[in-house]
Parts: sequence; C-alpha cells; structure tokens
Amino acid sequence: MDEELRRFAWKVEAGAEYIVTQPVFDLDLLEQFMRSVEQYKLPIIAGIWPLTSYRNAEFMVNELRVPVPADYMDRMRQADSAEKARAEGIAIAREMASRVRTTVQGAQLSAPFGRYEMAVQVAEALGER
Repeated sequence: MDEELRRFAWKVEAGAEYIVTQPVFDLDLLEQFMRSVEQYKLPIIAGIWPLTSYRNAEFMVNELRVPVPADYMDRMRQADSAEKARAEGIAIAREMASRVRTTVQGAQLSAPFGRYEMAVQVAEALGER
C-alpha cells in the first residue's frame, strides 16, 4: 500500500486528473486506498479483470503481485473445466463491479486474452448510472 500511495502522489504532482487502477481483486484494499487519497478529490477508475482460470489467478498473485483474496482463489481452483473457470471469473468480476459501482467514478473492464464477451458480461452487472 505504501508503494501505491507514493506512486499516487507522484502522479498527482505530475498533473493527473484521474486515476485508473491496475486490476483490483481485494476490494477492501481498494477502499483503504481510496480513504487514503480522498483529500485529492480525483476520480478513481477501478480496473476489473475477469479471471480466466486458476492459473491466471496464480499469475496475478505471483508474477504481477496483485493480491487476490483466498476465497476468489478457492473459487477458481474448484472450477473443473475451462468453461466453468471463465464463468466463475465472470461471476467474481460481476460481484466486484457491483460492489465498487457506488464507490468509484468508473470501471475499466478488461477483455482477457481478447475475450471481449467476458468484459461485456461483466459490464451488464454495472447497469445504467
């Protein structure tokens, strides 16, 4: 969190008018971050990435150092086919999008590996503003 706050301060000093996060899975950490930077009054766009597999979740954690909560990891691990894993990833991303809808100013939805239909299915959870 300290590193992210330092990076945020650098972006503010450089003239940032809004912030787009990297993919976020731990929404408690996102909310903590938002409380820490609320005095800047910059719009925050949350990065939402539908996981495609347990291996994809592991990559996020181990290679990109993006925290993925244990319950999401468990849900992805239990998916016993590629189709079920993508469906579970969409379900998780929809839950996250619904939860952040009222706390951020927008969401940046990823289409992992060119699977645009996954982003569209997540966007449906946002509904109209």
